[in-house]
Amino acid sequence: MLLLALAGCLDAGAGYVEIKAFPGFALPLYLDTVKLGDVKNGTAVLRQEVGHSRLQLERNGQFFVLCEFEVKKNRIITLSLTIADRLPRCEVRK
Repeated sequence: MLLLALAGCLDAGAGYVEIKAFPGFALPLYLDTVKLGDVKNGTAVLRQEVGHSRLQLERNGQFFVLCEFEVKKNRIITLSLTIADRLPRCEVRK
């Protein structure tokens, strides 16, 4: 019984990342090192391990960090992607 209680404490769990992009956003996105599929209808919700993460953009074989954020257990964090001066921007909302 003690082992079950200890295993429950060691489980870091997972949270959720909601990505909102403007319609027609077609640049390849990566959540940490995992390439994301198309953001359908401008929204995607992903399950992510608890801890520090980052949303990256790939362009010409190089990766650019759009934003860094902390994923917390059983919580949703929203990332809104916009374009400002022809550059993609990311806003983090908890």
